[in-house]
Amino acid sequence: MIPTTCINLSDQHSIALPTIGLGTYSILGGDGKEAIRTAIDVGYRMFDTAVAYGNEAIVGEAIREKIRECNNLTRDDFFIISKLSGSYHRKDLVEKCCRMTLDRLGMDYVDLYLMHTPVALQSEKKCARNGTKPNAIDDSIAPTEAWIGLEQCYQEGLCRSIGVSNFNEHQINALLSDASIVPAVNQIECSIGFNQRPMRKFCQQQNILVMGYTPLGKQKLPFLQNNRLKEIALSVDKTTAQVSLRYLIDEGVVPIVKSTDRKRQQENLDIFDFKLTKQQLEELDAIGGDQRACKMDFLAGAKHFPFTDC
Repeated sequence: MIPTTCINLSDQHSIALPTIGLGTYSILGGDGKEAIRTAIDVGYRMFDTAVAYGNEAIVGEAIREKIRECNNLTRDDFFIISKLSGSYHRKDLVEKCCRMTLDRLGMDYVDLYLMHTPVALQSEKKCARNGTKPNAIDDSIAPTEAWIGLEQCYQEGLCRSIGVSNFNEHQINALLSDASIVPAVNQIECSIGFNQRPMRKFCQQQNILVMGYTPLGKQKLPFLQNNRLKEIALSVDKTTAQVSLRYLIDEGVVPIVKSTDRKRQQENLDIFDFKLTKQQLEELDAIGGDQRACKMDFLAGAKHFPFTDC
């Protein structure tokens, strides 16, 4: 059984969620649906999708099939995350995008609805009209406009909580100056190699839960081969990947892992029978650096994404 943590809402209520979830980026088609079904079998109950991933339908199908097949499973057992498309940041379009997500998922609500980035994108029609490339940046729409739309989705019960993704401190502060609801979550890249300590501290001060995607980085990044990480993994009889995930959990971060392989999915859950000491956490913290897997260079020129950190 995966332990739970919670996100705190502006109305002083809280919602429980698993301390680890499965990301579904690039998990597509029949094989992708089977991978999600397998993940449910090994114990995952939180699934992270997005309009941009193009797989909300198969995520919903896999979950609904498992609920029908297993008498002990209901919709309430799952925590489903999806994200607003960048081309729907106008406040009058946000609800439309959310409802389309629900239709694709085949669900009445999502548990967490995120603004995928602070940057709006031009619609296909506007790109065609302006002669710009698909998904060109639209600097005329501020993140606060989309956030108003998310607040409306929350008030209407389309989502149980709302949050942001890929926001830095400056962008969150700008949002908070106009927001009626504080984001419950900021989902950002976070790993031993890119530990985001300043951002995590800021979110903690604001009572915002940090979810960490790409928690194991990419193969080209050196941190999983760090000698001290290997020594700690050996001392607790775990893999470096398992220690890396445990590090995030012990630091209060909810990791969003991704794998389609049953053995690896199970291995990534086998992290709740040990804890790291304060000294080990400090040593892993020191690895740090800028071992970032997702650079997001395509947003570098956007008016509302002026900072490289997040």
